[in-house]
Amino acid sequence: MIEGFSFVNKDILIPVFIGGLVLFGSYFYKEWVTRKQGNFSINIIVALLTIAALVILVLEPTREVEINDHQGILLSEGFNVQQRDSLLSLNKGLKVLKYNPKKSIRNQLDSLTTVYVLGEGIKPFDFSRFNNIAVEYFPAKIPLGITQLTYTKKISLGEKVEVIGSYNQPVNGSFLVFEDSRGNGLDSIQFVESSFTDFTLSGSPKASGNYVYQLSEKDSAGVVINSNPLPIEIKQKQPLRVLILNNFPTFETKYLKNFLSEEGHEVVVRSQLTKGKFKFEYFNTTSLPVYQFTDEILKQFDLVIADADTYFSFGSTIKNRFEKNIRENGLGVFIQPSDFIFNRSASWSYFRFNRDDIKELQILNSTIALEKYPYEFDEEFLVSPIIVGDGKTIAAYKQMALGRVATTTLLSSYQMLLNGSGQTYKSIWTKILDEIAKPKIVPVEWKPETQIPKVDEPFDFSLYTNQQEFAVIDEDSVRTPMLQKLMVPTHFTGTIYPKKTGWQHLSIDGDSTSQFSFFVYDSVDWKALSSTQNIVLNQKKFKTDVNKNKTVISNRPVSPLLFYILFLLGVGWLWLSPKVSIER
Repeated sequence: MIEGFSFVNKDILIPVFIGGLVLFGSYFYKEWVTRKQGNFSINIIVALLTIAALVILVLEPTREVEINDHQGILLSEGFNVQQRDSLLSLNKGLKVLKYNPKKSIRNQLDSLTTVYVLGEGIKPFDFSRFNNIAVEYFPAKIPLGITQLTYTKKISLGEKVEVIGSYNQPVNGSFLVFEDSRGNGLDSIQFVESSFTDFTLSGSPKASGNYVYQLSEKDSAGVVINSNPLPIEIKQKQPLRVLILNNFPTFETKYLKNFLSEEGHEVVVRSQLTKGKFKFEYFNTTSLPVYQFTDEILKQFDLVIADADTYFSFGSTIKNRFEKNIRENGLGVFIQPSDFIFNRSASWSYFRFNRDDIKELQILNSTIALEKYPYEFDEEFLVSPIIVGDGKTIAAYKQMALGRVATTTLLSSYQMLLNGSGQTYKSIWTKILDEIAKPKIVPVEWKPETQIPKVDEPFDFSLYTNQQEFAVIDEDSVRTPMLQKLMVPTHFTGTIYPKKTGWQHLSIDGDSTSQFSFFVYDSVDWKALSSTQNIVLNQKKFKTDVNKNKTVISNRPVSPLLFYILFLLGVGWLWLSPKVSIER
């Protein structure tokens, strides 16, 4: 490269240069053969200049330009007029720009060294435009409405949807209603204060499929003030194959097996009566007595639930076989606790505990006091929480290669059923099962990267697969280009620009089982939530103090007009030269 000059398309510099040499060589050979006609030297020089002009036009040259402290002010939605006027009065000559995420401002930013951003800020997909510019951000006020929201976007049929969020300055006496796809109210709260309010709503879907629920704000007369969609993907629950092992029948197992069978899981219960003699019970499955724990037997189950006395009484051969299936086949194991497990070493029992002498606590979003053993998980040990109560982990798992081993500090979970807290009991065990059961092997795993996709805005997604040759298509069979991660060859990323709202789908061409569903929102949906998230992201992006650059070196495009003229004149001469030679 010549110092101070570069090219926009420098990635193809070598192939274009080689192509130019081949083209020049071909013309040189043609002129050499007909050199007796005259103008050989002139034609060669003209051909060289013409081809060079063509190569430069393809590569699009740029040159380095010094830009001295040019400042601008970028106005985004919700900006403060007083802040704008103050900046304009203090900084004469500020260039005023209006931000529109659907229009490029690249050329306008090219001449600036410092930008004052006012309002809700820049969309994350435009952040890269500001990497070489000093930015000072003046955020807008947090808007009125729902500013924080989390909810269960994908559930299995029979599970509960929980919607948790915060509302900034609601209207006193108004209602927030969680509605199903038909407009039926599932849960609601009434705002009694006009300040920042947290809320939790829930409901149980009745059918599987892709649905659009609503979170509606209504006044005291029931008139809808505002409504926003909550897309929920509800799948049929896949039954698990569960093996329960007990030294003797217990109340804990009695209620647990009833719960599992009512949920449609296939359950085999083995209770020891005397040495070498067992009682078997079967729910939703055919008779399958389990006397030995061979690899073939263990591979048939997704989850094993065993009391601590039973599991840790196995000899090393059987215990090693369990651990082999946990590591290699993803088998899940849940150990029902007893005093036995809390007084053993972590290398023997998988977990490390500390005595806390607390015998009761409440789990999150529940007022029920649950009995527990006077121990807590040592969270510095390698465990992952499943259930948390009063700031303490009361159920956790340990990852072992492909599988997981879990336990709890709860004393008797069935007491929740006796106290009328059946929903809490169901919620606890559903979370435990979902976390530790053997994972279903799927050829393709999808993950949305953009949380609130909107029309004509980029929707980023990731795809994980062992396939190396595949095509991602949309509902209209249009292919989406995919980019493979260099360090993780099974990880691919893609970006699309949705053109319509509602449920949309992507899939692997030729594989109908690989469908990925996502919901595209209208531009007016979740306005306060989107604005709040954008403000937070901008504050994080531009949190450092502004560093005003007095001189910036910027690559500016070189006008192609001169090269166009040179190319046209050269082509004209090369076309005319043979005719002039013939006439002579």
